[in-house]
Amino acid sequence: MKIEDFRGRRPEDPARELTEEDLLLGKKTVRVIEIMCLAAIAVCAGIAVFVFASVPLDTKLPYNGQFGRNGIPMPIAMLAVFLVLTGLWRATKKPDAYHLSKGARVRVPILGAVLILAFVGAQWAMAHAILVEGGALPA
Repeated sequence: MKIEDFRGRRPEDPARELTEEDLLLGKKTVRVIEIMCLAAIAVCAGIAVFVFASVPLDTKLPYNGQFGRNGIPMPIAMLAVFLVLTGLWRATKKPDAYHLSKGARVRVPILGAVLILAFVGAQWAMAHAILVEGGALPA
């Protein structure tokens, strides 16, 4: 039985060397993801500021969870997506973030854009629910 590392290669297999062109294109790809993350962080921060200015601080995101909990506090709900996007942005700052193969250079921007749009949509949905709960929007 042979052991494979986390990339699916056997330890004795030589790693495929990336050319200078691969590294340059990888840097461009990572830069695109970085810009999308920063734009999404700005949008989510704007949504959060609007929500903070529109409803009382003790407003809760409606949630029927276990143990009799009746909601998630608004500051925590507005912070969740921001923290995830910040983590995704920090991943673009790793020293080897741009070491992407040709296939990865195609997949990363597509999946990154889908994830980022999903995160912004989640922030929008949570903000809408909090604004309705706080009385700033009609139900």
